[in-house]
Amino acid sequence: MAVERREQQEGDLLLQTAVEDYAGSSGQLPVIDEESLDPEFIKLVEVFSGHQHVNACIQCGTCSGSCAFSYKMQQTPRKLMAMIRAGMRDDVLASDTFWYCTSCYYCSARCPRGINLTEVMYALRHLAAGRRKNTEAAAYYDCFNSVLRSYGRLYESGLLVRLAMKTDPMSLVAYGPLGVKMFLKGKLNLLPERVRALDEIRQLYAIAAEMEEGI
Repeated sequence: MAVERREQQEGDLLLQTAVEDYAGSSGQLPVIDEESLDPEFIKLVEVFSGHQHVNACIQCGTCSGSCAFSYKMQQTPRKLMAMIRAGMRDDVLASDTFWYCTSCYYCSARCPRGINLTEVMYALRHLAAGRRKNTEAAAYYDCFNSVLRSYGRLYESGLLVRLAMKTDPMSLVAYGPLGVKMFLKGKLNLLPERVRALDEIRQLYAIAAEMEEGI
């Protein structure tokens, strides 16, 4: 009886924690309109993340416990996975969770279900980039992809200039001394270099653009 009572108490505590996590500081669970849910959203995320099996998530919370920045996120990784499975497309893409991801792959390495959550975060960044042009993180993502489409590889000077033009042009003045030091040490190229397989890379971007037409 004592064991059963303890298990019941532990179960109640886990349920209470899950409810509080989802409800947030207000302590109230939001009302969700079923018509606002997109049951196909999970399939889109799985395709863009390299066919990660999101439905295999058992909500154990290992990903949230492994993430060094989960305390800063609007939704923890565990909660975001639940929202994806529920089809809460707009709420997921409006989240800041994946912008805080540093791609350390710690959550992926520890996931007991073998889900590469870092790739899921990459997919969500890609899907949300067009919706959040006002954020610096989304602007960086957009400029990074623009540089890759242009040259097939990273071009630091071009990336910095494009990002500054999208966010704060005066930031170029602040980065000036650092840029000079990097150039003198041979760490910064003034002119870009293009890879040989640039056409193939652009074809991949074209395929991705076609897939996004239905988003």
